[in-house]
Amino acid sequence: MAKKNSLKLVPLGGVSGIGKNMIVIEKNNKMIIIDCGLEFPDDETPGIDFLIPDFSYVLKNINKLKAIILTHGHEDHIGALPFLFKRLRAPIYGTKLTLGLAKTKLNNMGGIEPIKYNVIDTDRRVSIGGFDIEFFNVNHSIPDGVGLIIRTDIGNIIHSGDFKIDHYPIDGVHTELHKIARAGEEGVLALLCDSTNAEEEGYTLPERDVGRALMDKFEKASKRIIVATFSSHIHRIQQIFDVSAKMKKKVVISGRSMLKTIKISSELKYLNIPENIMVPVNNIDDFPINEIVILSTGTQGEPLSALNRMAMDEHRRISIMKDDTVIISASPIPGNEKAISNTINMLINRGAEVFYESIAGVHVSGHAAQEEIKTMISLAAPRFFIPIHGENKHKIQNAQIAQSMGIHSDNTLNIQNGDIVKMNTNVCRISGNIKPKNVYVDGIGMGNIEDTVLRDRKVLSNNGIIFISVGINTSKRKIVMEPDYTMRGIIFIDNIDEILREGSKLLIDSINTCFEENMLEKNRIENYITDKLEKFIFKKARIRPIIALKVLVK
Repeated sequence: MAKKNSLKLVPLGGVSGIGKNMIVIEKNNKMIIIDCGLEFPDDETPGIDFLIPDFSYVLKNINKLKAIILTHGHEDHIGALPFLFKRLRAPIYGTKLTLGLAKTKLNNMGGIEPIKYNVIDTDRRVSIGGFDIEFFNVNHSIPDGVGLIIRTDIGNIIHSGDFKIDHYPIDGVHTELHKIARAGEEGVLALLCDSTNAEEEGYTLPERDVGRALMDKFEKASKRIIVATFSSHIHRIQQIFDVSAKMKKKVVISGRSMLKTIKISSELKYLNIPENIMVPVNNIDDFPINEIVILSTGTQGEPLSALNRMAMDEHRRISIMKDDTVIISASPIPGNEKAISNTINMLINRGAEVFYESIAGVHVSGHAAQEEIKTMISLAAPRFFIPIHGENKHKIQNAQIAQSMGIHSDNTLNIQNGDIVKMNTNVCRISGNIKPKNVYVDGIGMGNIEDTVLRDRKVLSNNGIIFISVGINTSKRKIVMEPDYTMRGIIFIDNIDEILREGSKLLIDSINTCFEENMLEKNRIENYITDKLEKFIFKKARIRPIIALKVLVK
């Protein structure tokens, strides 16, 4: 009898926060990857565009890799593909819409070989590297999402994907609970389950509820309507088009990602756009303002998004008017709350009436609440339960739901990014951690940015910077150029001139101390003076600006 080798799971993202979803599954020297997403920055990562998984483990085991399987087309599940495919090639599996969105990211990728795309048919199983995989449709906030049933001789693994259970889905496609139940009857070793809404009691509301809320707001609006939503939320966009058509309004699209997604979705027949409803933004003034609906990006307060540029009156074609109705049809991604609040306040200051999730019911989640998670657990009846897709607070709550369903606490694992999870027929345990790094994408640069860089950026944003230059002659041990100060981003301080005079005296005294102690190396002098000045300025002004000191040595 052939030896049953253990299964190994290594999450590279998605289990230590929201985003960056990527899980490696290995058996018999064969490896598949589920998802390859990015994570959006927060206040702790100023100046960063987004974060991506650390691919080091995959690159070390590149010969094992058989495929990358995508559960759906959201950025936190497909957004890092271009960065991975700079380093390797592997077949990609996804549903039709998911592959359509992935292709737009990868179409311009050069490389030694073309990318092989494989369309998932949820009615057919596939064998990939010895893994027998069945897919099941799930409801989510984007069409064509799937979960996975991975059958092996060790046991069956279910990956829920991002899911909810919507009994009245917009596209008529239901979460395929019967497949999960059938796998449960066979026996499920482990269930990897979406944790995002595990804190929410009851059931997640159906998407159609948003359509009713939108109709109510559209009927009450006296002037122009601006609706911001995620560009990937095809069902929401469909409802906006449908409500606009019923109200005999024209729709203007603002935002490149929105235009791109609408084009792809309509070409692939996932979006049905009523005839003659769309109007180019340059023709917006050809229609009465009460007949216009602007469909926009910018639900997260992104600085360059269409809605934020409108709020700041920097949009090239659209300015906020008094009594505009603005609907923000999305929930905040954790970390974006302040940016969204700033955008809302700017819109209100310009005279708009703003509706958003917490006050108007204009958004419902795409993730399962507690009762839907219980349904998933009940049907799958797993031996082991592994919460994924969430912060620790979400995963702990999800584990408690599983325990309330009869799964022993010893059989629930709170895994973190980089954990090595090993499974056998009766065992599921964390055996170590590969210690993945934080990989940041900053402009066109990519890499592990040192904590000191992020710390400096946070200091700059809060306390500003002081540039100081001074000239010395080390051979004569003499100051040849008096200190010169330039300040940027420093808050107003009443006695700043006095502080600078005292600071100059301290700087000169510090240089003389260096001369007396035979400390003549440029770097040592700069470090010594900077330390003295940082402490002095904090004592006098209670701020900690960055000190950028340049000692010119003759």
